[in-house]
Amino acid sequence: MIKMGMEFYGEDYNGADVAPFVGINTFLHLPWIRTHKELVQVKPDVAIIGEPFDFGTTIRPGARYGPRAIRAASTIPSPPYERFNIETGADPFGTFKTVDYGDVQVSPGDVIESHKRMTQKVKEVLDEEGIPVMLGGDHSITFANVRAFAKKYKNIGMIHFDTHADCAPQGLTGYKYDHGAHIRRIMEMGCLKGKNYTLVGPRGYWPGRDLYKWMSDQDFQWFTMLDVEELGIDMIAKEIADRANDGTDAVYLSWDIDSFDPSYAPGTGEPEPNGLTSREGMRMVRLLSKSFDPDRFAMDLVEVAPAYDVSDSSSYNGGITSGLGQRLIIELLAGLSLTKRGLENGDPVRPHEYRGTGNTYHFNKDIPRPKIPKRD
Repeated sequence: MIKMGMEFYGEDYNGADVAPFVGINTFLHLPWIRTHKELVQVKPDVAIIGEPFDFGTTIRPGARYGPRAIRAASTIPSPPYERFNIETGADPFGTFKTVDYGDVQVSPGDVIESHKRMTQKVKEVLDEEGIPVMLGGDHSITFANVRAFAKKYKNIGMIHFDTHADCAPQGLTGYKYDHGAHIRRIMEMGCLKGKNYTLVGPRGYWPGRDLYKWMSDQDFQWFTMLDVEELGIDMIAKEIADRANDGTDAVYLSWDIDSFDPSYAPGTGEPEPNGLTSREGMRMVRLLSKSFDPDRFAMDLVEVAPAYDVSDSSSYNGGITSGLGQRLIIELLAGLSLTKRGLENGDPVRPHEYRGTGNTYHFNKDIPRPKIPKRD
């Protein structure tokens, strides 16, 4: 792994001695690819894309600063690029050539044009056989990103972490491209079947009965936070991975940071009590990360609004919300990198009298899981 990392990152892979406040805040201080021409030349395995956009927000704005805050939080600690995880022994950057492809140049006030530019930038990464990872931005960006994904893959599976179902036919305020309608817009494209979609984390009081009835009629699956409490992370992770992979060409993961409890992620536009803990989210993403084909995958992380983060007054260093968000991305890439290399586990260093199970990337075998039926 070290040799592979050194080939792309050079001595910076495991030898850079740079203070975290030095340099341009790309994601993890990774190489910055500024043009499409550079992207074609480098052909990265993973490309981080910022989508500083919150024109689809209906309550509290501020997610336009999410990409900047997530990047700032990711630089703690500073390089090297080697990210040996002490718990799992996995390092995605020893496997994947990963770059920061900068931000989409959004058009302030113009949702349609901004979405169009997002679709184009994501498509550029997919055309080079890379994994696009988008930093939002409000949740309306998911429609634009999946639109690019659907140009390449006919049938997709989708896993959606969110407090809200985001299936409103005309959005929350009568506008069809706001952040409460992206799932409905994706369904209208015909690339997603209900049997391949799962929502995890809904709670509270929106949407109402009619929209959930529509979701049930589409054969959607969802797990409320009460379900998470009763069924557990392992069982749910296994089922949602099975559904996303059932007869599909690729999988898209969309993670709204408001799926977490506000005590762990206060920096978001629509916080709702009784969400996921950071520990639950981290276990979930580690389990899911080994469930997908790394050559047919994309992800976005949305609704980070740093102005509402109690620990972030400047975004110079990111806050606890953006810090949690960037770790979700790294953990996801770590599991994908193991799959890419044909490995079941990483290679952590254990104490002589290790008492754990070491099953970080494996579902709990003692928990019964429902079989997902194959359907025509």
